[in-house]
Amino acid sequence: MKKKLVVGSAVASTLTASTLTAGLALANQFAKKMLYREHLSKDDQGNWYEDIGASKVKIKNHKGMFLQAYLIEKQQAKRTIICLHALLKSAHSLQATVDYFQSVFPDENILMIDANAHGLSDGYIRGFGYRDVFDLMYFNTYVLQKYGQDHRIIMYGQGMGANTILNTSGLGKLKNVDLIISEGAYDTVYNYLAMRCQKEMKVTKFVAGPIIRKVIKDELKSDIKKMNTVDMVKKNVIPTVYVHSKNDEDVPFQMVFPLYNHDASNKLLFPIKEEHLYDLKDKEDSYSLSLIEFMNENI
Repeated sequence: MKKKLVVGSAVASTLTASTLTAGLALANQFAKKMLYREHLSKDDQGNWYEDIGASKVKIKNHKGMFLQAYLIEKQQAKRTIICLHALLKSAHSLQATVDYFQSVFPDENILMIDANAHGLSDGYIRGFGYRDVFDLMYFNTYVLQKYGQDHRIIMYGQGMGANTILNTSGLGKLKNVDLIISEGAYDTVYNYLAMRCQKEMKVTKFVAGPIIRKVIKDELKSDIKKMNTVDMVKKNVIPTVYVHSKNDEDVPFQMVFPLYNHDASNKLLFPIKEEHLYDLKDKEDSYSLSLIEFMNENI
């Protein structure tokens, strides 16, 4: 009996070690997938922007990298809506969102940005909403130089794009921005990536987290445990809407609460059962209209 127990214990230990080794390898693979851009998407290389009346805009950031954006201009527009996409996405993914904003703010410009190492922008190392702060500041400046120092701005972001905006606002680096619309922002980069790895690679976040942290720190020289948007929004003074789907399959719904609770601004928590904000287009129920009312009150 003792012999059987010893053999069984040895087999279990071998299986546990093997499972752990496999998990570490998968977490390493996942971290590199999130960190590095390997190729350009065919969708991003097409003329999709022409179908929505946009033209290409390209600026250079402080590192000499070219950043791609797409601008829809309206005559006599008093403000511009700057839109930022989620991690691993691009401006191409924002078309339905643009359609929503055109229904709510039909007379305003819309600027859709490809983040560094996304879409047609330069770069192959992603910034997770932290290294992207300086790029957003450059686009903020671009809009004011183009339309004048009295021009007003609304900023909208999905996932990583929302984190970029919130982080920049927390640093006090946004100019002429009257309203932030955050959709599906995550609380910290560490929590988000560990959770996403667990979901996609089936590696527990307790195993995945430290590996992801090390891979990214070796490249960025920054600790993703310190990339904490909850801390940043404590200094946010720009009115902010926190839109988050209860059925969000990318960023868990519960991540919105620490952001909202710690935000120092005039804020609105706006949970939705729909998958995306743009699904509210043309809805005239009192709840959907209350969002539009809040936005109009703060611009």
